[in-house]
Amino acid sequence: MAEQAVARDSAEYTLREFSLQPIPVPPTTCSVLSLVSEIIDSVPDSWKVSKSSANYSTVVYNKVIGTEPWYLRRSVHDHPFEWFKRALYQDHFDNMVKYYDVVKSASLAKESDAWRAYTLKYSLPSPFAERDIATWLLTHIPAGNENEFIIVALPADIPLPEDATTRAVYAFFHRVRKTEDNEVEWIVGQTSDMKGNLPRWVQNMSIAGILVNDVQSFLGWMDDNYGSQEEVEAGDHDFQMAE
Repeated sequence: MAEQAVARDSAEYTLREFSLQPIPVPPTTCSVLSLVSEIIDSVPDSWKVSKSSANYSTVVYNKVIGTEPWYLRRSVHDHPFEWFKRALYQDHFDNMVKYYDVVKSASLAKESDAWRAYTLKYSLPSPFAERDIATWLLTHIPAGNENEFIIVALPADIPLPEDATTRAVYAFFHRVRKTEDNEVEWIVGQTSDMKGNLPRWVQNMSIAGILVNDVQSFLGWMDDNYGSQEEVEAGDHDFQMAE
């Protein structure tokens, strides 16, 4: 009963304040998925454009939600949807270590219903020390719709490894879906605070550019591991989902 009460309080607090405050128990799945849909549906009307790129029709928007600065990126791709599903939906953090240089390690810490808690180690440019992050991760495929998946991460109030230095926090979501034109729409929203001696305003100045650059980094990794862009365009990609 006590754990259920904490879960309800965590859900209400997170959804009301959009806070980066770590929570010991994740909120209900339906409440978080509803929030993600609400945020995505508000784009672009109440958001400002931060950066754009002609590559993959990429646009990054920003908006303050509650007290947190959120950034949302939308891009469109002709890579196979199954590639995105394997790279992002399956083994999300394990794969992130492979394609995102700043993520040095990811370890599963605990599980709670549909959520899994991970601890991650991030490297920052010198002279800043490494950061340690604890996060709840949810992966979801809507009922009856195999052409879409959603990933959500929220700060977790769980112990960090003994060698942890500075605890950083972030929250993010992905929504990936196949469009009627047989393309892939990839939407990412995030807010974060690396803490320590790195001012928040300095962090925020670089987020839009990082989000744009991350697209090519991720696609390059997929091409190297799952095929090539030429094979994709030719329709020659015999891809089998991992069990």
